[in-house]
Amino acid sequence: MPKKEKKRLQVVISEDQDALLTKAAYELSSPERLVSKSEVVRLAIQKIAREIEEGKADLAELLKTLAEEEHEEQEA
Repeated sequence: MPKKEKKRLQVVISEDQDALLTKAAYELSSPERLVSKSEVVRLAIQKIAREIEEGKADLAELLKTLAEEEHEEQEA
């Protein structure tokens, strides 16, 4: 059976965002199973998509928050 092809995405993130990813991966990991930063990103994507579908999250508000964070980073 052929392997399912995965798409790769390259994203530029700040050092603070990378630190948050590392912390989340560490918190989700256990001695039996290490969680990678890529897995954290995939989990976050699923969670955001689910919350938008369920009406718990407003896409416009999420995008506004992201734009504000990017603006703050550019000023720093």
